[in-house]
Amino acid sequence: MGLIRAIAAVIVGVLLAYGFPWLLEGVLVQTYAGGRPMGSAAYFNIRNTLGLMAARVAMAFFLSVLAGHIAARVAKEDALRTVAISASAVSMVLLWDYTGGELAWGTPIWLRIAIVAITGPSMMLGAYVRAAVAELRAEQSEPGE
Repeated sequence: MGLIRAIAAVIVGVLLAYGFPWLLEGVLVQTYAGGRPMGSAAYFNIRNTLGLMAARVAMAFFLSVLAGHIAARVAKEDALRTVAISASAVSMVLLWDYTGGELAWGTPIWLRIAIVAITGPSMMLGAYVRAAVAELRAEQSEPGE
């Protein structure tokens, strides 16, 4: 059962830390544009405004913390190591996207660096907080001395 939970936790972490920010970014760009931008150049012209790039960085942080927390909750046992695997996978995918993938040409270098640098450690922060809370709850539920 532990292996199945670990695999599920890694998948949940990747989906939440990688997929959810892209989905929300698309919603923000469409809202800002007043409709769906036609073509990737129009998309990046809208997305690369300062407000939307700042929102993307904030989303990377908060959603990665959330992803690490939820993945640690799914894993239960050995949560930090499981989330570290998930964070490494997300970081590798982001590195590929921002160096050789479709997103490299339209994304400013500082935004690429910020998102890659924020995502993995933020996931670990969420997992650490979840592990600390679980440890405190376990201590409180033990019989008094």
